[in-house]
Amino acid sequence: MDKKTSRKRVEYIWLDGNEDLPHLRSKTRFVEVKDSNMANHGIPSWNFDGGSTGQGNLQDSDRKLICVRTYPDPFVDDGILALCEVTYHTGGKHPSNTRSLLSSLNCMDSWGIGVGFEQEVTFVNPADFKPLGFLLSPSVQGEYYCGVGAMRSVGRFIMDEFEKACSKAGIKIDGINAEVMPGQWEWQTAPYEPLKAADDLWVCRYIIERIGEPKPLIISYDPKPHIEFNGAGCHTNVSTRKMREKFDEEDQRQLMEILEQDHEAHMKVCGVGLERRMTGDCETSDYKKFTWGVGDRGASVRIPLQVATEKKGYFEDRRPCANIDPYLVLSSLISSIKKSNLL
Repeated sequence: MDKKTSRKRVEYIWLDGNEDLPHLRSKTRFVEVKDSNMANHGIPSWNFDGGSTGQGNLQDSDRKLICVRTYPDPFVDDGILALCEVTYHTGGKHPSNTRSLLSSLNCMDSWGIGVGFEQEVTFVNPADFKPLGFLLSPSVQGEYYCGVGAMRSVGRFIMDEFEKACSKAGIKIDGINAEVMPGQWEWQTAPYEPLKAADDLWVCRYIIERIGEPKPLIISYDPKPHIEFNGAGCHTNVSTRKMREKFDEEDQRQLMEILEQDHEAHMKVCGVGLERRMTGDCETSDYKKFTWGVGDRGASVRIPLQVATEKKGYFEDRRPCANIDPYLVLSSLISSIKKSNLL
Protein backbone atom coordinates (compact mmCIF):
# COMPACT_ATOMS: atom_id res chain seq x y z
CA MET A 1 0.00 0.00 0.00
CA ASP A 2 1.17 3.52 -0.77
CA LYS A 3 2.55 5.02 2.44
CA LYS A 4 0.67 8.22 1.66
CA THR A 5 -2.62 6.35 1.39
CA SER A 6 -4.70 5.41 4.43
CA ARG A 7 -8.07 3.85 5.06
CA LYS A 8 -10.51 6.42 6.43
CA ARG A 9 -14.04 6.35 7.78
CA VAL A 10 -15.92 8.89 5.68
CA GLU A 11 -19.40 10.12 6.55
CA TYR A 12 -21.06 11.35 3.35
CA ILE A 13 -23.54 14.15 4.18
CA TRP A 14 -26.10 15.59 1.77
CA LEU A 15 -29.41 17.45 1.61
CA ASP A 16 -32.48 15.50 0.52
CA GLY A 17 -35.42 16.54 -1.64
CA ASN A 18 -37.76 17.73 1.11
CA GLU A 19 -39.25 20.98 -0.19
CA ASP A 20 -40.03 22.81 3.08
CA LEU A 21 -36.56 22.38 4.58
CA PRO A 22 -34.08 19.86 3.17
CA HIS A 23 -33.38 17.13 5.67
CA LEU A 24 -29.81 16.08 6.34
CA ARG A 25 -28.91 12.56 5.25
CA SER A 26 -25.68 10.66 5.78
CA LYS A 27 -24.11 7.28 5.27
CA THR A 28 -20.71 5.79 6.04
CA ARG A 29 -18.05 4.44 3.73
CA PHE A 30 -14.53 3.19 4.43
CA VAL A 31 -12.23 4.31 1.65
CA GLU A 32 -8.57 4.62 0.74
CA VAL A 33 -7.77 8.32 0.81
CA LYS A 34 -4.58 10.00 -0.28
CA ASP A 35 -3.72 12.55 2.38
CA SER A 36 -2.10 14.83 -0.18
CA ASN A 37 -5.44 15.13 -1.98
CA MET A 38 -7.53 16.04 1.05
CA ALA A 39 -7.37 19.78 0.42
CA ASN A 40 -8.84 19.12 -3.04
CA HIS A 41 -11.62 16.89 -1.75
CA GLY A 42 -9.90 13.65 -2.67
CA ILE A 43 -12.99 11.72 -1.61
CA PRO A 44 -14.44 9.37 -4.23
CA SER A 45 -17.97 9.98 -5.49
CA TRP A 46 -20.65 7.57 -4.27
CA ASN A 47 -24.15 6.58 -5.29
CA PHE A 48 -27.35 6.49 -3.22
CA ASP A 49 -31.04 5.69 -3.56
CA GLY A 50 -32.69 8.95 -4.54
CA GLY A 51 -36.07 7.23 -4.57
CA SER A 52 -35.92 7.10 -0.77
CA THR A 53 -34.91 10.74 -0.31
CA GLY A 54 -37.37 12.55 -2.59
CA GLN A 55 -34.72 12.83 -5.31
CA GLY A 56 -35.81 10.05 -7.63
CA ASN A 57 -38.32 7.24 -8.06
CA LEU A 58 -38.32 3.45 -8.23
CA GLN A 59 -37.55 3.38 -11.94
CA ASP A 60 -34.95 6.16 -11.78
CA SER A 61 -33.37 6.13 -8.33
CA ASP A 62 -29.59 6.21 -8.78
CA ARG A 63 -28.12 9.55 -7.74
CA LYS A 64 -24.53 10.59 -7.15
CA LEU A 65 -22.76 12.26 -4.22
CA ILE A 66 -19.87 14.59 -5.08
CA CYS A 67 -17.79 15.79 -2.12
CA VAL A 68 -17.42 19.60 -2.06
CA ARG A 69 -15.95 20.21 1.41
CA THR A 70 -14.41 18.08 4.14
CA TYR A 71 -14.24 18.41 7.92
CA PRO A 72 -12.64 16.29 10.68
CA ASP A 73 -15.35 14.03 12.11
CA PRO A 74 -15.85 15.10 15.75
CA PHE A 75 -17.56 11.79 16.55
CA VAL A 76 -14.90 9.43 15.17
CA ASP A 77 -11.14 9.55 15.68
CA ASP A 78 -9.41 10.24 12.36
CA GLY A 79 -12.76 10.19 10.53
CA ILE A 80 -13.93 12.61 7.86
CA LEU A 81 -17.20 14.44 7.32
CA ALA A 82 -17.72 14.87 3.58
CA LEU A 83 -20.33 17.47 2.65
CA CYS A 84 -21.67 16.54 -0.78
CA GLU A 85 -23.70 17.93 -3.65
CA VAL A 86 -26.29 15.70 -5.35
CA THR A 87 -25.95 15.13 -9.09
CA TYR A 88 -27.23 12.81 -11.76
CA HIS A 89 -24.81 10.15 -12.98
CA THR A 90 -24.63 12.10 -16.23
CA GLY A 91 -22.98 14.90 -14.24
CA GLY A 92 -25.92 17.30 -14.26
CA LYS A 93 -26.95 19.02 -11.02
CA HIS A 94 -30.09 17.66 -9.37
CA PRO A 95 -32.91 20.25 -8.89
CA SER A 96 -32.63 19.80 -5.11
CA ASN A 97 -28.99 20.88 -5.26
CA THR A 98 -29.48 24.46 -4.05
CA ARG A 99 -25.77 24.82 -3.32
CA SER A 100 -25.09 24.89 -7.04
CA LEU A 101 -27.27 28.04 -7.34
CA LEU A 102 -25.03 29.90 -4.92
CA SER A 103 -21.79 28.56 -6.39
CA SER A 104 -22.89 29.65 -9.89
CA LEU A 105 -22.82 33.34 -8.92
CA ASN A 106 -19.75 34.85 -10.55
CA CYS A 107 -17.02 36.96 -8.97
CA MET A 108 -17.98 36.38 -5.34
CA ASP A 109 -14.30 36.25 -4.34
CA SER A 110 -13.53 39.60 -5.96
CA TRP A 111 -16.50 41.20 -4.18
CA GLY A 112 -15.16 40.21 -0.78
CA ILE A 113 -18.58 39.22 0.55
CA GLY A 114 -18.55 38.08 4.17
CA VAL A 115 -21.47 36.26 5.83
CA GLY A 116 -22.24 35.27 9.41
CA PHE A 117 -25.39 33.48 10.62
CA GLU A 118 -27.22 33.64 13.95
CA GLN A 119 -28.91 30.24 14.07
CA GLU A 120 -31.63 29.69 16.66
CA VAL A 121 -32.94 26.24 17.57
CA THR A 122 -35.53 25.07 20.06
CA PHE A 123 -35.27 21.92 22.13
CA VAL A 124 -38.59 20.08 21.99
CA ASN A 125 -39.93 17.41 24.33
CA PRO A 126 -40.71 14.26 22.24
CA ALA A 127 -43.34 13.20 24.80
CA ASP A 128 -45.71 16.05 23.98
CA PHE A 129 -43.89 17.94 21.17
CA LYS A 130 -43.85 21.11 23.25
CA PRO A 131 -40.74 23.22 23.82
CA LEU A 132 -38.69 21.51 26.54
CA GLY A 133 -38.38 24.77 28.43
CA PHE A 134 -42.10 24.79 29.15
CA LEU A 135 -41.50 22.21 31.86
CA LEU A 136 -40.58 25.33 33.87
CA SER A 137 -44.12 26.73 33.36
CA PRO A 138 -42.71 30.06 32.14
CA SER A 139 -44.74 33.24 32.35
CA VAL A 140 -42.35 36.12 31.54
CA GLN A 141 -40.01 35.33 28.68
CA GLY A 142 -37.43 37.96 29.60
CA GLU A 143 -36.17 35.79 32.47
CA TYR A 144 -34.55 33.27 30.15
CA TYR A 145 -32.47 35.35 27.74
CA CYS A 146 -28.85 34.54 28.60
CA GLY A 147 -30.23 32.97 31.77
CA VAL A 148 -28.16 31.11 34.35
CA GLY A 149 -29.34 28.43 36.78
CA ALA A 150 -31.62 25.42 36.68
CA MET A 151 -34.80 27.51 36.65
CA ARG A 152 -33.62 29.84 33.86
CA SER A 153 -31.44 27.71 31.59
CA VAL A 154 -32.63 24.61 29.75
CA GLY A 155 -30.29 22.58 27.56
CA ARG A 156 -26.90 24.17 28.27
CA PHE A 157 -25.30 20.69 28.34
CA ILE A 158 -26.35 20.24 24.71
CA MET A 159 -24.70 23.47 23.65
CA ASP A 160 -21.53 22.71 25.61
CA GLU A 161 -21.23 19.42 23.73
CA PHE A 162 -22.05 21.16 20.45
CA GLU A 163 -19.35 23.77 21.02
CA LYS A 164 -16.69 21.10 21.60
CA ALA A 165 -17.79 19.08 18.57
CA CYS A 166 -17.67 22.11 16.27
CA SER A 167 -14.15 22.88 17.49
CA LYS A 168 -13.06 19.31 16.71
CA ALA A 169 -14.60 19.66 13.25
CA GLY A 170 -12.60 22.83 12.62
CA ILE A 171 -15.70 25.04 12.51
CA LYS A 172 -15.34 28.43 14.18
CA ILE A 173 -18.26 29.49 16.33
CA ASP A 174 -18.22 33.17 17.29
CA GLY A 175 -20.74 32.92 20.10
CA ILE A 176 -23.49 30.97 21.89
CA ASN A 177 -26.32 32.19 24.09
CA ALA A 178 -29.63 31.12 25.59
CA GLU A 179 -32.51 32.87 23.87
CA VAL A 180 -35.65 34.61 25.07
CA MET A 181 -37.85 31.51 25.02
CA PRO A 182 -36.75 28.87 27.56
CA GLY A 183 -35.12 25.89 25.89
CA GLN A 184 -34.19 27.97 22.85
CA TRP A 185 -30.54 28.64 21.99
CA GLU A 186 -28.54 30.49 19.39
CA TRP A 187 -25.07 30.12 17.95
CA GLN A 188 -23.29 32.63 15.76
CA THR A 189 -21.03 31.41 12.96
CA ALA A 190 -17.73 33.08 12.15
CA PRO A 191 -17.90 35.27 9.01
CA TYR A 192 -16.68 33.69 5.79
CA GLU A 193 -17.29 33.92 2.08
CA PRO A 194 -20.84 32.81 1.19
CA LEU A 195 -20.25 29.19 0.17
CA LYS A 196 -18.14 28.33 3.20
CA ALA A 197 -20.49 30.21 5.54
CA ALA A 198 -23.50 28.23 4.23
CA ASP A 199 -21.57 24.93 4.20
CA ASP A 200 -20.46 25.46 7.79
CA LEU A 201 -24.02 26.22 8.88
CA TRP A 202 -25.32 22.98 7.37
CA VAL A 203 -22.55 20.97 9.01
CA CYS A 204 -23.27 22.71 12.33
CA ARG A 205 -26.87 21.56 11.95
CA TYR A 206 -25.66 18.04 11.24
CA ILE A 207 -23.50 18.10 14.37
CA ILE A 208 -26.24 19.31 16.71
CA GLU A 209 -28.70 16.78 15.23
CA ARG A 210 -26.19 14.00 15.93
CA ILE A 211 -25.69 15.24 19.48
CA GLY A 212 -29.45 15.22 20.04
CA GLU A 213 -29.96 11.63 18.77
CA PRO A 214 -29.27 9.76 22.06
CA LYS A 215 -30.98 12.37 24.24
CA PRO A 216 -34.69 12.78 25.02
CA LEU A 217 -35.23 15.86 22.86
CA ILE A 218 -35.88 17.03 19.31
CA ILE A 219 -33.87 19.78 17.63
CA SER A 220 -36.56 22.04 16.16
CA TYR A 221 -36.21 24.76 13.51
CA ASP A 222 -39.89 25.69 13.72
CA PRO A 223 -40.20 29.47 13.18
CA LYS A 224 -42.82 29.76 15.94
CA PRO A 225 -42.65 26.91 18.49
CA HIS A 226 -45.06 28.67 20.88
CA ILE A 227 -47.59 31.34 19.99
CA GLU A 228 -46.93 33.55 23.04
CA PHE A 229 -43.14 33.54 22.97
CA ASN A 230 -40.44 34.70 20.58
CA GLY A 231 -40.07 32.65 17.43
CA ALA A 232 -36.85 31.21 16.04
CA GLY A 233 -34.82 32.97 13.37
CA CYS A 234 -31.57 32.71 11.49
CA HIS A 235 -30.50 36.34 11.25
CA THR A 236 -28.06 36.80 8.38
CA ASN A 237 -25.22 39.32 8.61
CA VAL A 238 -23.72 40.42 5.29
CA SER A 239 -20.96 42.78 4.20
CA THR A 240 -18.89 43.42 1.11
CA ARG A 241 -15.32 44.60 0.93
CA LYS A 242 -16.55 48.10 0.01
CA MET A 243 -19.03 48.12 2.91
CA ARG A 244 -16.29 47.26 5.36
CA GLU A 245 -14.38 50.30 4.07
CA LYS A 246 -17.36 52.69 3.76
CA PHE A 247 -21.04 52.15 4.46
CA ASP A 248 -22.44 55.60 5.24
CA GLU A 249 -26.02 56.86 5.33
CA GLU A 250 -26.21 57.31 1.57
CA ASP A 251 -24.90 53.77 0.94
CA GLN A 252 -27.29 52.35 3.52
CA ARG A 253 -30.28 54.14 2.03
CA GLN A 254 -29.42 53.00 -1.50
CA LEU A 255 -29.07 49.35 -0.46
CA MET A 256 -32.21 49.40 1.68
CA GLU A 257 -34.23 50.76 -1.24
CA ILE A 258 -33.05 47.83 -3.35
CA LEU A 259 -33.86 45.33 -0.60
CA GLU A 260 -37.31 46.87 -0.27
CA GLN A 261 -37.92 46.52 -4.02
CA ASP A 262 -36.90 42.84 -3.80
CA HIS A 263 -38.67 42.16 -0.49
CA GLU A 264 -41.29 39.85 -1.96
CA ALA A 265 -38.65 37.73 -3.70
CA HIS A 266 -36.59 37.53 -0.51
CA MET A 267 -39.56 36.43 1.57
CA LYS A 268 -40.04 33.40 -0.67
CA VAL A 269 -36.80 31.92 0.69
CA CYS A 270 -37.05 33.07 4.32
CA GLY A 271 -38.59 29.84 5.58
CA VAL A 272 -41.90 27.98 5.48
CA GLY A 273 -44.21 29.27 8.23
CA LEU A 274 -42.63 32.72 8.34
CA GLU A 275 -46.07 34.36 8.61
CA ARG A 276 -46.49 32.74 12.06
CA ARG A 277 -43.23 34.29 13.27
CA MET A 278 -43.13 37.63 11.43
CA THR A 279 -46.24 39.23 12.89
CA GLY A 280 -44.74 42.56 13.92
CA ASP A 281 -44.57 41.38 17.56
CA CYS A 282 -41.94 39.48 19.56
CA GLU A 283 -38.97 41.31 18.02
CA THR A 284 -40.07 40.83 14.39
CA SER A 285 -41.29 42.99 11.54
CA ASP A 286 -44.52 42.24 9.68
CA TYR A 287 -43.65 39.96 6.77
CA LYS A 288 -45.90 41.95 4.43
CA LYS A 289 -43.88 45.16 4.78
CA PHE A 290 -40.17 45.97 4.51
CA THR A 291 -38.69 48.20 7.20
CA TRP A 292 -35.19 49.12 8.28
CA GLY A 293 -33.54 51.19 10.96
CA VAL A 294 -30.44 51.80 13.04
CA GLY A 295 -30.35 49.56 16.09
CA ASP A 296 -34.00 48.55 15.46
CA ARG A 297 -34.62 44.90 16.35
CA GLY A 298 -38.21 45.23 15.22
CA ALA A 299 -37.21 46.03 11.64
CA SER A 300 -36.79 43.74 8.63
CA VAL A 301 -33.15 44.81 8.36
CA ARG A 302 -31.10 46.35 11.17
CA ILE A 303 -28.10 48.60 10.78
CA PRO A 304 -26.09 48.06 13.99
CA LEU A 305 -25.50 51.26 15.95
CA GLN A 306 -21.73 50.76 15.76
CA VAL A 307 -21.93 50.51 11.96
CA ALA A 308 -23.96 53.73 11.77
CA THR A 309 -21.44 55.48 14.02
CA GLU A 310 -18.32 54.27 12.20
CA LYS A 311 -19.99 54.48 8.75
CA LYS A 312 -18.61 51.08 7.74
CA GLY A 313 -19.47 47.45 8.37
CA TYR A 314 -22.45 45.21 7.65
CA PHE A 315 -26.23 44.87 7.80
CA GLU A 316 -28.29 42.32 9.68
CA ASP A 317 -31.20 40.76 7.80
CA ARG A 318 -33.62 39.72 10.54
CA ARG A 319 -36.22 38.23 8.20
CA PRO A 320 -34.84 34.68 7.69
CA CYS A 321 -36.45 32.06 9.91
CA ALA A 322 -34.61 29.26 11.69
CA ASN A 323 -35.63 26.81 8.95
CA ILE A 324 -34.03 28.59 5.98
CA ASP A 325 -31.85 26.98 3.37
CA PRO A 326 -28.83 29.32 3.59
CA TYR A 327 -27.86 28.64 -0.04
CA LEU A 328 -31.18 30.09 -1.22
CA VAL A 329 -31.14 33.06 1.17
CA LEU A 330 -27.63 34.09 0.15
CA SER A 331 -28.35 33.62 -3.55
CA SER A 332 -31.31 35.98 -3.19
CA LEU A 333 -29.48 38.61 -1.11
CA ILE A 334 -26.40 38.64 -3.32
CA SER A 335 -28.58 39.07 -6.41
CA SER A 336 -29.96 42.24 -4.78
CA ILE A 337 -26.58 43.54 -3.63
CA LYS A 338 -25.31 43.19 -7.22
CA LYS A 339 -27.72 46.01 -8.15
CA SER A 340 -25.94 48.44 -5.80
CA ASN A 341 -22.59 50.23 -5.99
CA LEU A 342 -21.30 48.27 -2.98
CA LEU A 343 -19.43 45.53 -4.88
